[in-house]
Order: sequence, then structure tokens, then C-alpha cells
Amino acid sequence: MEDEAVEGHPQIYPGDQVIESSVDGSGGARAPHSAWRRESALLIALTIAGAVTEYPLALTIKPVGQSEIWRVIPFLGVTLVLASLVPVALRINGQLGLPGAPLIAAKIAGEKIHFSIRSLARVSIGYAILAAAAGAGVLMIVIVPLVFIARGGAGISLPKPPMLTVAPGRIAIVGASVAIAAAVSEEIQFRLVMYAIFGWIGRLISRDSSGYPGRRALWIITIAQGYLFGIIHLMPVGGALFHSTSKFLIGGLVMPQTWEGVVFGRLYLRRGLEASMLAHASMDVALFALAAIGMLRSHLGAG
Repeated sequence: MEDEAVEGHPQIYPGDQVIESSVDGSGGARAPHSAWRRESALLIALTIAGAVTEYPLALTIKPVGQSEIWRVIPFLGVTLVLASLVPVALRINGQLGLPGAPLIAAKIAGEKIHFSIRSLARVSIGYAILAAAAGAGVLMIVIVPLVFIARGGAGISLPKPPMLTVAPGRIAIVGASVAIAAAVSEEIQFRLVMYAIFGWIGRLISRDSSGYPGRRALWIITIAQGYLFGIIHLMPVGGALFHSTSKFLIGGLVMPQTWEGVVFGRLYLRRGLEASMLAHASMDVALFALAAIGMLRSHLGAG
């Protein structure tokens, strides 16, 4: 499957050009109950494992106070709620023509995959670069000028991130582990689950001739799930930066993660969950690697 089977309904789960479906013998869009249960259990386990791995590892490169640790609890609560919705999301995805997790579904159902893993990786890395460019563009075009204006044109003095005070090797190794764990957990939550929820709502607003969400609805869904992705990343610092709910909600629009989430959402529609996981992990691993290289050069220069 090449990237042209793009616009929203590749019918990946199961049974088109991508996966040779022999699941129920009827050409239906629903996998057998046993395969659905196994896929649900695996994705729930990955969601929770990614979250409980991400936070402790992050604390080894970003020391925080006890009050900040308690702030993690609501995020774990959100993770548990969204993880519990995975079985429902898989059912809804099949009904809406959303891709779901085609590689995982094929492996569990014993189906044949008709596309190149190398092609999937190439497309995912391309989207990772696009997501990083989107995040950097928002940072430089919106956030930096806003900070400059807020300081009355006196210049920008941003605090040094705590993780950049630790050894470059730790940043690279632990950071890469955090990036992979976060990518797996967050993509299941925001792409697989949130797309299904918003897709079900979106179909009530706009649907095509097949009964799936229409193109306009898909764009609204993509932006909405990206916005929630940005809001979640804004919450830890939102109270310190914004003093009203309206400003906080507007702040979500200029979060780099919001527009990275939009890019990952488009990739999810085109190639499925595994592709968005790979793109997300690739982008974050690359950012940690660049941070480690920068710290190494700084240490060498200081020496």
C-alpha cells in the first residue's frame, strides 16, 4: 500500500489491499471475538506499560519535587480511562473505516500483509521530520515572539531545562527509552482511542456515501485530537503560564505538541497505528539524541 490510499478510509481492519482477509469468511469488517479480545488485551497492556515506564524513567533525567510527582497521578488516571476504552475503539474503528492497528491485527489473526515494512518506515520517518518541523515552526513563529512581547522587548532568557544538566549518555539512553514508551502509550490513547470517539461523533455531523465520517469531519477530528494532545502536554505548566481557563484553552492552540499531534493523526489515517508510533518515537528519539550531542559538545568545549 502506497501513500496515495490516503484520505481517511483505507479499510485496513481487516480486508483490502493491505491485509488479505480470511478472518470470518464473509468479508465482514469485524474480526472474530477471540482475535478482538487478544488485540484489545495487548493494546491495553502496551498503553499502561508505556505510561508506567515513561514517568519513572523521566524522573531519572528530570529531577522534580514531591509536589510535581503528585501531578503525575491525574495523567495516569487519564491513561487508565483511555486504556479501558481500547476494546470499544477497535469496534468503532471497524464500523467507521478507520485503520486501527493493521500490523498487530494481522499478526493476531494470522493474515498476510501486502505492503513493504521498509516503505512504512520510510513514510513514518518522513512524517516524523514533518512533525518536528511543525513543532519547531510554532515555537519560533508564535511562542518566542509572544515571550519577547510579554517581556516588553527586553530579550528572552529561557531557563535551562533540568535534563540538560545531566550526563549526555544518560540523556541519550534514558531519553530514547522514555521516547519509545511515550510514543507507544500516547499513540494508542490519542490516535487509536480518541480518533474512534471523535469519529463516532463526526459521523453524526458529516458522512460519505459509505456511511463513514466525511472528509470535512476527518479534518475536524484530526485537529481536535491534536488539540487534546497539546492540552495534555500543556497541563503540567499551564497553571504557571496562564491565569484563566480561557487563556489556558487558547494556549493549547500554540503548543508545538498540538500540531505534532495533527501530523501524527494524518499519518494514522494513512498508514495506521504502528506508523504513527514509529514516527512519534523517531521524532522524540532524534530530539533526545540532539540534546545529548549538544551537551557533549558543551562539555568538551568547557574542558
